[in-house]
Amino acid sequence: MVMKRLKCDLSPELTTCLRLADSVRPDCCTIRERIPYDAECFVRDICKELKNLYQRHEKSFTKRMRILELAVPRRPLCRFIPKCACPFTKTIEIIPAQMPMHTRTEQLALPTVRRLLCRLKEAIRIGDKIGESILNRWLRSSYLSLYSRLANLQPLQKPVEKKKLTDKQLKKHNKYIKKLAKPKVPIKPPKPERKAGEIDQRRLKKLSSPKTYLEDIKPEWEITPGMRKYKATDRVKILAKPVERPNVHTNVNPEKISPTALKYKPSARIKEMSQPLAKHEANLGPGDLKDDPFAISPNALKYKTSARMKELAEPKEFENTHIRENPFAISPAALKAKASPRLIELAKPKGST
Repeated sequence: MVMKRLKCDLSPELTTCLRLADSVRPDCCTIRERIPYDAECFVRDICKELKNLYQRHEKSFTKRMRILELAVPRRPLCRFIPKCACPFTKTIEIIPAQMPMHTRTEQLALPTVRRLLCRLKEAIRIGDKIGESILNRWLRSSYLSLYSRLANLQPLQKPVEKKKLTDKQLKKHNKYIKKLAKPKVPIKPPKPERKAGEIDQRRLKKLSSPKTYLEDIKPEWEITPGMRKYKATDRVKILAKPVERPNVHTNVNPEKISPTALKYKPSARIKEMSQPLAKHEANLGPGDLKDDPFAISPNALKYKTSARMKELAEPKEFENTHIRENPFAISPAALKAKASPRLIELAKPKGST
C-alpha cells in the first residue's frame, strides 16, 4: 500500500483508505489495492480466527492457582467498556496499522485531546469531512498513547448542572447542618445496680489497697571542709555591717518648747470657736419647754372613743370545729349504717368458721 501526504493534511502521514469521493480526493493521492467500503463480510472470518487463537492460547497456558489469583484485576469495573464489533449495523472503516511510536518524544509530541476536540467541533461546524477524518485519527492516536492510557483519559463530557434547591429542601439541609454542628455528648456509663446490704466492690477494692507514703528525710547539716577554710572578703564584711540611719521621729530635747509657740497669739475667730455653744430659746423644741413631761394634756382627757374604735378593741372569737360538744355522742349516720358482708367477715376472729 502506498502512503502519501496530502496538501491539506496536518498530519505527517495519511493513509489512502479514507472514505472519500473521487471528486473530493486530490490528484496527488494515488490509490492502489483499493479496500472495499463495506467490510462486513470479513467480520465473521476475523471472529472465527480470533476464537481459534483464544482456544490455542488456553491449551498452551499452564494453569496454576497462584498465577490465576494474580491475573484477577484489582479494579474489575473500569471506565473503559470494551465493545464487540459484531452487533454493529454501521459499516466498519478499516484503517491499516500505522508506524508504532516507540519513543517518549513521539508520544509527547501528539496534540492534546482538548485542542483536537476543539478543532473537531470547528470542522464539524464548517462541514470539512477530510479535516474531520484526520482529526478523528489524531484523537484515536492521542487517546491510545501510553500517557493517555496511564492517565485513563476519557472523552470530555458536559457536566450535569445541579438543580437549585427549593425553600423546603434548603430548610431541611440547614437543619441537618445544624444537627451535625452540635458537639456529641459522651454517654455516661450507668451506675452498677446494688441491692440492699450489698457491698460496693470497687470501693472495697480501693479501700483494701495499701496506701504508699513517701517519707521526707531531711539530710543532716554538716560542716564541709570548704566551709571551714572559707575566708570572708572585704565586700562581704561591708555588707554584714548593719546600716545606721538617723531617727528623725525622735526628738533630742522633748522638754524644750519651740520659740514660735511661746510667741503665738490666738485670733478672735479661734477665741470665738473655743467658747461652748449656748442654747437659744428659738432653737428649742416644744418637748424641751414642758415643765412636767408626765402631765396629761387636756385634749386627751376630753377624748371620746368612737363605735368603730370600740369594735376594733374587742377581741375576735374563733369557732373551734375540731372539738365536739359531746365527744361520746353517736352520729345519726353511724346509727343508720349497715355492715357489709366483708366487714362482718373481717369482724370474726381468726380460726372461726
